[in-house]
Amino acid sequence: MSVTVKFEEILQQNTRVRKINKTPFVFLEGPVWDQKNSVLYFTDPLAQLIYSMKEEGEFSVVYKNSGYANGMCMSPGGKLVICKMDTGSIDEIDPVTGEYVRVVSNGYQGKPFHATNDVICDRKGGYYITDPFFTYGPKTQEAEATYYCSPSGETIRVANDSIKPNGLAFSPDEKYLYIDDTASVNIWRYEVREDGMLRGGKIFCKLNAPENAEGLPEVQRFGEADGMKADSCGNIYITTYTGIQVFNAEGIYLGTIEMPGEESAANIVFGGKENKTLYITARTSLYAVELLIPGC
Repeated sequence: MSVTVKFEEILQQNTRVRKINKTPFVFLEGPVWDQKNSVLYFTDPLAQLIYSMKEEGEFSVVYKNSGYANGMCMSPGGKLVICKMDTGSIDEIDPVTGEYVRVVSNGYQGKPFHATNDVICDRKGGYYITDPFFTYGPKTQEAEATYYCSPSGETIRVANDSIKPNGLAFSPDEKYLYIDDTASVNIWRYEVREDGMLRGGKIFCKLNAPENAEGLPEVQRFGEADGMKADSCGNIYITTYTGIQVFNAEGIYLGTIEMPGEESAANIVFGGKENKTLYITARTSLYAVELLIPGC
């Protein structure tokens, strides 16, 4: 795997981000690409709805009363695994039938999560989960941390270096797990052990903070890291207040995919026929941009 050295290797010059929807949503999050069926799923947490898009611009509601579902991923069996913020749990639903399936993990050491934010599935069928505290009400865990739910259903805490852990991404070979931090500029990288535990955590890269950050809300001063994905060359894409910042596999900043208008990106996923379309959920809209390197 060669290391990407120029931003032009990722985004062809003059390629622009395009808006897909004509009617605004409330606040979009959690995009997931179903490669087998060529379907994009995404959530509208505030509307408590989960949508599908089979053809560009054609949307269908596949699940209602989602419990403010935020991040999502596909299960090995083709179901959607969702972060339910109302119950502080990770649940599985069937997006085809619209039926609820099961609870994957309802917390740690007998207590519910704060409000699960993002989830990612490994090749063994286990799930990494970030659980920052963004909600109102009492904290339910002693730390804002990252957890691992093993294929057998056991949930363990695996990292709590971040102030507010948020987006998750694997390296192409799943040797490393990346965790971004909404409350700082730090992007963490960990070695993934065979049992799902993490070790050797270190700061992989630091976001470029916005200019004139002093006048912005606190989380935006740090870039407001949110969703994150990797491509097949190991480049890391991070949604931020300033756009989608891209770093190569060595942690070197390559450039920023700029968003049109004033809507900032919240989350991203690779999809499309060649897995080179980057779908972007950004406040009330769904966007897409064509890239030169496929996602992993």
